Amino acid sequence: MRRITGTALVVALAAAALIGVAPPASAAGAGSVSVQLTTPDGTAIRLPDVDLVAIGVDTVVGDATTDADGRVTFTGIPAPDTVTVATRQLPPHGAATYAPGTRSGIAVVGGSTVAVTVPLVVGAVVRGEVVGPDGPAAGRMMYAFNQDTSHVYRTTADSAGRYEFVGLDTGLYRIEAYVSGLASPGVWKTRVYQQRGTVPASQVTLSRHYVHDDYDLVVYANGPSYRPTAALSEATVTVTDASTGATFSTRFSSVLDSEQTAQFQIPSGQYVVELRTTATSTTPAQTLWLGRPGGTYRYVTERAQAVPVRVVHGGYNGWGGMVPAGE
Repeated sequence: MRRITGTALVVALAAAALIGVAPPASAAGAGSVSVQLTTPDGTAIRLPDVDLVAIGVDTVVGDATTDADGRVTFTGIPAPDTVTVATRQLPPHGAATYAPGTRSGIAVVGGSTVAVTVPLVVGAVVRGEVVGPDGPAAGRMMYAFNQDTSHVYRTTADSAGRYEFVGLDTGLYRIEAYVSGLASPGVWKTRVYQQRGTVPASQVTLSRHYVHDDYDLVVYANGPSYRPTAALSEATVTVTDASTGATFSTRFSSVLDSEQTAQFQIPSGQYVVELRTTATSTTPAQTLWLGRPGGTYRYVTERAQAVPVRVVHGGYNGWGGMVPAGE
């Protein structure tokens, strides 16, 4: 199984890369930053080959790789400047991989060296399996996008359709499976935590997901006032062919989120869309049907009120609405 090795892209890094690396500064107007990788309690981490980048106010001012002692020194940084040092690539570390680390607010003064530490903790692991219409979805490009930190991790599904992300930082992730850069990706979500003190990092195994080249129907649901709601967590979405009675069903992810999405590849036809929410501590599970009475997109409580959604195979149809307050 191919494992990702903690590659993370930070939006700030990408923006800085477009600007370019700063030209060499004169010795009199330049400073240095000495970096040591450590655990949160300050113990040195002797991890070589960690790619670090130093970002100034408006440009990248250094790019270097740690030595065998987990150290690196950025020299020739134009001063004065305030620099952020961040990991850009983290190699495997035994059975785990560290999550991305950052140290910001480093004041650089000309003619001097400032010593800082970049603390690292073990990152989370997310693994799963993707299956297509003809069996294992081998070779799928897999992305894990942290919606809280904007870190992006990449890997590829192996010959059995299995994938694994290692070294994830804490956050809500949008997992995407692509067949190509042009088709719509299969999408689902999960939340993970990197190591927190003595609490180990998350080890999440997601259920098998069926992915296609594209999707004919996408059903989404929002929480009341777009706030996260437990009612959508693991809610079931079923589409029923109004003529034949054939049904297709899937579940929302288990995360607590303000919006959930379900994707279907189905034959052309007219379908009634049903959302069965999960029971919460205050309300029982409820079945809602997607309706469009009066041209207004919303969920209705009577199936007879639902207007069948017309789906064209090979096309794209997006339908959704907001779950009623109190659900």
